Amino acid sequence: KKEETMSRAIVLSTSNLATLILASLSLGYLLGSWGRIGSSYGSHSLNSSSGATHANTVNGAFVLLVTMKFTSIENRDTFLEWIEQVCNDVYDNEGPGSITDGSSSLNTLSYKVAISDKDPLSVVLLERYADKDHGYLEVHKSGTEFTKFREKLKGMQESGDVVIEGESYLETDLGFV
Repeated sequence: KKEETMSRAIVLSTSNLATLILASLSLGYLLGSWGRIGSSYGSHSLNSSSGATHANTVNGAFVLLVTMKFTSIENRDTFLEWIEQVCNDVYDNEGPGSITDGSSSLNTLSYKVAISDKDPLSVVLLERYADKDHGYLEVHKSGTEFTKFREKLKGMQESGDVVIEGESYLETDLGFV
């Protein structure tokens, strides 16, 4: 049934991509808040000098935003075939599909591929992990499908078929999704 609902890629407008990112960040915030009910997480303090509300501590998910620019549609489509296997594996072994009896914790909060609505050769991968050390470095980077995929993508990168750039971020309490 999962195969019917998963597709190779989704073409999103800039506003829809922003909405997706915001929704993912909100989900991570909510999941993080459940483990901290009754604590000061997410609470806002009033700054008496300005009257402004502050909640800018960094204590949320570890986020990777990876952009890729392919030299041809064929190279992009090859990437999409490869990443589909990774997406399925991540869902089953790191994401929501890995929680079957309530005893496991969610390591990968979001793992989504999007294609630019202005340039079909541009692809972005949004990755969100519960934390950097365990969720990303230990669990995700050691995944069987990811390891195989990364070697193939490295070959494509070395042959000049794709340029890859990425940034990592730590979520804050500011904003909502």
